[in-house]
Amino acid sequence: AVSRAQVQQDSSAETSEGIGINITCSHPSIQSDEYIYWYRQLPGRGPAFLVSAIKSSKKVPDPEGQLSVSADRRSSALWLAKPMLRDAAVYYCAVGTRGEEPGLRPGTNLIGRGGGTVAFVPAGGAAAPPSRPRPSCHC
Repeated sequence: AVSRAQVQQDSSAETSEGIGINITCSHPSIQSDEYIYWYRQLPGRGPAFLVSAIKSSKKVPDPEGQLSVSADRRSSALWLAKPMLRDAAVYYCAVGTRGEEPGLRPGTNLIGRGGGTVAFVPAGGAAAPPSRPRPSCHC
């Protein structure tokens, strides 16, 4: 059976290079056996798996940070400790059972998916407005 969990994210967030940022995701209908997955889609590339968890928190090696899951599991947050310009991307969260292949494929919106763009501004001053990468799929 396919879960109909709703996943919601902010449409965008912005920080300066080297300044930590929290990217939040709401999944109020998550089931007890479902995991929370996070992905990153760099401009011009497909989504890449970052981390998954079912509860508590888990370190993320690249980009350096941590995934935290709320006690009631209805929300999660991906903390990027020291984001760099190369980390500007679309970050997605998704929920699904562990037996599912951790990947975004056509139709995975059935398990609920949201995507938010994170734009980074170089440290030390104003910059031209960052380009807004768009996902290759309709979310």
